[in-house]
Amino acid sequence: MKVKAIVAMLGLGFSLGSLAAPLVENSSTPSVIGPAPGAEGSLQSIADNLFGAGHIDVDTDQSSASKWMSATPGSASSIPTLVAEFTANASTQLFGIWFGTDTTSILTYDLLRGGAVVGDNAAISFTGNTLNVGTSVIANCGVKVNCGSITDARISADSFGFYFQASPSAPIYFSNDGLNPGPRQDRFVAFQDGATTNWLFAYEDGTDFDYNDMAVKVESINAVPEPETYALMLAGLGAMTFVARRRKSR
Repeated sequence: MKVKAIVAMLGLGFSLGSLAAPLVENSSTPSVIGPAPGAEGSLQSIADNLFGAGHIDVDTDQSSASKWMSATPGSASSIPTLVAEFTANASTQLFGIWFGTDTTSILTYDLLRGGAVVGDNAAISFTGNTLNVGTSVIANCGVKVNCGSITDARISADSFGFYFQASPSAPIYFSNDGLNPGPRQDRFVAFQDGATTNWLFAYEDGTDFDYNDMAVKVESINAVPEPETYALMLAGLGAMTFVARRRKSR
């Protein structure tokens, strides 16, 4: 297997959809991480190099999050960084962002193109229902970075996921397991660096499930709370309101 390790910022791409509704907005954990073959870097070594040894245990610290929101609501921007690829498909792999809450209506947009190499960068930002992507190296647009803008009612800085594709003709694997073809749907694992807004996303394109085929760091995002978390928050607020009103009426 040809090995290619790269570190790069992101770029962009398109849209897709079909399956069934509604979308369950979390993924199953933990995924079983297989050993990396030969001279390939393991997922644990990738995490250690990125966040420091001991910060993340890739077997026990997996997040069930499958969608995220911008942690900077004022500017609503993020900087994803490709940190590693250990696969023969490195020159054709795509990394992108997706939007939607119904599996019959998913919008996808490529961020990073297969030609990207070490140091390529992009900035992702939102203006209402518009997604914008640019780069400091204009010559990279269209080749390494999919620069541009797209406007759609599904686009929101408060709810988006990520995906990768080994080549334009290969299956798309989403951060949400429920969108992926079987028999094994867990093609994505996510890790948060402690209480920071920095995340590591890792993907599997084949059958060894070592999750080092693509690894991406994304900054300035927070996980979208799962529906039951929202329910607990609302219940708590309701209880606080009830107590406050009782005290006021005395």
